Amino acid sequence: MGGVSLGAQLIGSAMGIVWALLAGFAVYGALKSTIGLRLSQEEEFEGADLSIHRIGATPDREVNW
Repeated sequence: MGGVSLGAQLIGSAMGIVWALLAGFAVYGALKSTIGLRLSQEEEFEGADLSIHRIGATPDREVNW
């Protein structure tokens, strides 16, 4: 059956999971410390659609006079 034991496959899978977790935490930490992950309080109140994308997500609330 290919010459690879079940134990070796389990160890390889576990090492892959550990590697992915460590890399994910490293990227998350780098992003959090450099550019941040949250909006400011004012941007949260205004909404991400307006503060980041500059478009309205709810056109029925917009008034076009």
